[in-house]
Amino acid sequence: MKRCGFVIRVSTDRQADNEEGSLKNQLQRLRAHVDYKNMAENKKEWIESATYILKGVSGKDSFRSPEFARLFEDLKTGKVNTICCVALDRISRSVKDFLNFFEILTQYNVEFVCLKQNYDTTSSQGKLFITIMMALAEFERTQTSERNRDATLARAERGLWNGGHLVGYDLDEIRKGYMTVNEQEKALVRFAFKTYLECGAIIETAKRMNNNGYRTKAYTSRRGKHTPARKFVYSSVHRILTNYAYIGIKEINKRWANQDQEKLPKNRKYRTAQAVWEPLIDEQTFNQTQLLLKKNYSSKHNAAKAIKHTYLLNGGKLWCGTCGSEMEGGSGTGAKKTKYYYYICKNDKCKFRISAAEIEGFIIQYIKSLSNDKDVLAEIIKTTNKNIQTELPQLISQKDNMRHELAQVQKFAQGILDQWTQLATDENSLFLKDKLNELGVRRKEIEQGICNLEVMIEEIREEAVSQEMLELMLTKFDEIFDTIKPYQKKELINCILHKAILTEADIKIALYGKQTDTRLFNLLESQDDISRPVMSDWLPGLDSNQRRGG
Repeated sequence: MKRCGFVIRVSTDRQADNEEGSLKNQLQRLRAHVDYKNMAENKKEWIESATYILKGVSGKDSFRSPEFARLFEDLKTGKVNTICCVALDRISRSVKDFLNFFEILTQYNVEFVCLKQNYDTTSSQGKLFITIMMALAEFERTQTSERNRDATLARAERGLWNGGHLVGYDLDEIRKGYMTVNEQEKALVRFAFKTYLECGAIIETAKRMNNNGYRTKAYTSRRGKHTPARKFVYSSVHRILTNYAYIGIKEINKRWANQDQEKLPKNRKYRTAQAVWEPLIDEQTFNQTQLLLKKNYSSKHNAAKAIKHTYLLNGGKLWCGTCGSEMEGGSGTGAKKTKYYYYICKNDKCKFRISAAEIEGFIIQYIKSLSNDKDVLAEIIKTTNKNIQTELPQLISQKDNMRHELAQVQKFAQGILDQWTQLATDENSLFLKDKLNELGVRRKEIEQGICNLEVMIEEIREEAVSQEMLELMLTKFDEIFDTIKPYQKKELINCILHKAILTEADIKIALYGKQTDTRLFNLLESQDDISRPVMSDWLPGLDSNQRRGG
């Protein structure tokens, strides 16, 4: 007796929801086939033992569905000994999966009936026929997938939304790929950015949003699945704070954003496009948020909160002029339990130390004063540009020497190749190959060195210091420094100060201008970066608080 298991499948939920659609048609055809077999044989040898309905399941995923798991259990127990389907692609569109399925049928001695393709499963010709048909089905699925992917990519390049629900927006019912602003949720999104910049903690931001009655977006998918509104947690807030859609930018291939873009094919490279929807957040707020997120992640500290002291000169900004070592921030407690902060030389044999507030305040006031002393600034820039140009002859000479060495290496390697027939014997052929490999490695090293020198030479030729640019940076520094957060102050110091070298008798300060990632210098966004040092010798009288300490 043939205990039949009917397998019917449709790929989309829309097909599954149609009561008179493909699923019903497939089941009706299979039952008609069983009735025909029973009538033809004049006995009831064929019975419907089970039906396995795959609703909205892709052909590449059918073998991993719950219905197939149930089918395999029934094959093991003997409940089903004949599988019936209307076409091979209703079982699977993967050659590998179907051949594995065929092995299972052979293992349990299960027959397979397909109404559309008639073949003999016991012959080698029948197996070949199955393999060819499944390969065609897989090819069709792959082509469909590629067409959908290309269409999705093309839409993204035009700045269109490719599906999904985003808090702050509603899907435009008329224009596919467009989104309209949800006025109630817009306030939620702006509150999230504002709160995070104030408190600097995602968990605290989520707590404040929940306390203010804000919830995640409630929606019903095209498949009819309802997602209710929930309280905000770390992940839901983080998704809002890092989503470029809120500044009107469509990210393309976001899943590969962290991979090496040079090694990716063009259709997988990460890029952005101007979106067709209205932004909810201005770029300055968004970029400040990204910077604070990055700072907090790298430092494991909430940079938005003021700590007892922020060492503005840590990270290679302050150096000991006595021994040449870097100085770093430290702290101690006095006899009256008073906390004091200082910078101290890292050299254990030196231990030169100075008050943190004193040296930081001194350097900050010096930077501010330069914007009002144009004559001094002009002299500094003139001297710096002169020093920059003196580097050129040395680099050009070094490049000429490397080119000469490269020519020698190439000549030596060519000499070996020209005399290979005479030189190569069973005893020394390996030696010659090793020598050629060694020369090849050296050639690559020299070529890379020449390339690096050419870049340095070009940079020096282009990086003359602009007095107008530096004046603009110093003016903005004076305007905003006293009003911003500690982590932002350190960013600005990093963009102006190259290094300070300190001794008991004097201090040498090197400045340089570079546009900051914090985008606090809004007036500078259309200007070129300046990255060469502006050297200055300033000899203040230091008071008795500067001393050597242990």
